Amino acid sequence: MVTSTNNENLSGMRILMLAPCLGKFGGIETFCLTLIEDLLARGASVRLLRKKVKGFAPDGSIEKTESEIRETLSIDAQKRFQSEFIERTSTSLKRAFDDCDLVHLHNPSVEGIWMAKRRNLPSAMTIYNWRRRGLHPRLLAWNWAVRSADRRWYISEFVWNSWEGTRRKGSARLPVVSRMPSGEIPANQRKGFLFLGRWIPNKGLRILIEAYRQLAPDPEKWPLNLVGDGPLRPEVEKVITDKKVKGVILHGFVSEEERLHRTRQAKWMVTPPHTNEDLGLTPLEARSVGVPCIVSEDGGVPETGGVHALRCEPNSVESLLSCLQRSVNMKESEYERMSLLAKERLEDYVRPLDEYAEEYLKLVGKR
Repeated sequence: MVTSTNNENLSGMRILMLAPCLGKFGGIETFCLTLIEDLLARGASVRLLRKKVKGFAPDGSIEKTESEIRETLSIDAQKRFQSEFIERTSTSLKRAFDDCDLVHLHNPSVEGIWMAKRRNLPSAMTIYNWRRRGLHPRLLAWNWAVRSADRRWYISEFVWNSWEGTRRKGSARLPVVSRMPSGEIPANQRKGFLFLGRWIPNKGLRILIEAYRQLAPDPEKWPLNLVGDGPLRPEVEKVITDKKVKGVILHGFVSEEERLHRTRQAKWMVTPPHTNEDLGLTPLEARSVGVPCIVSEDGGVPETGGVHALRCEPNSVESLLSCLQRSVNMKESEYERMSLLAKERLEDYVRPLDEYAEEYLKLVGKR
């Protein structure tokens, strides 16, 4: 977790968060819960509304992770934290806006901005996704919502550039944060490659498995650990069986603690999407414990992979294979150097949570 560097007091402040939800634990959920923990520690009350969006299909991962986090909170903090899934037309939505001091929207929300403006509530917005182009009414409405927020935080330069060619007042790049692993282990005790994310098309999982198959490294020294789950699981299992790929280990969806453990244990984090990825949290988590990354030149991923990451072309088995080969053949002394360099300029993206508390206080006029 990104720790605070000072003690901004938010005692008595009522914060409403509104976030889109597909029913599965992901980047937005990670960020919301990490930030909420910090806000509760500062004395704030937080209500998190997860708005069901098209394709909503709960798998229990959100409830499981939130339950694990609630168990670590004090009784008082638990009382100051509410969360629920809501429909767009839910009456809870209007009531929540009537009972808060500040609204933090996650991604463009037309109804969220409209209700905040109607009640003269200060509003902040974290924009996770790059701007789609076109004249569709929905796209135009999203653009209005982003422009209308009092504070706008873009998760990467890639996302920011897509929305603002000319930087506006009230905008900044303030990357989302997650529970960063700690307890770095010696380089010679790490093993293999790690892929962590949703098993969906364009995340690079198919490309990675094929490149690994062609590489055919020693499966004991260089296993490929796949953490996560998704609609590609049957296909992944079939490919591994039919092509007799040795060394691939399917872990499925794991707990937060296990996920961070796997990150520490990996020799390399591999994040090879070809989908205009908005940011990519897993490279940041890996770098925080000195695990270097192999990333594709896709969207915001090169930013979080760091300047010393091994980079491949998106959607290219040959290019990714070349990176895997280089990592396997790398001398231990060079790997140790890469491990040290992985942390260079990490502070550009892993920032103290104080910045959010400070901005909240400014928005409500208490600073």
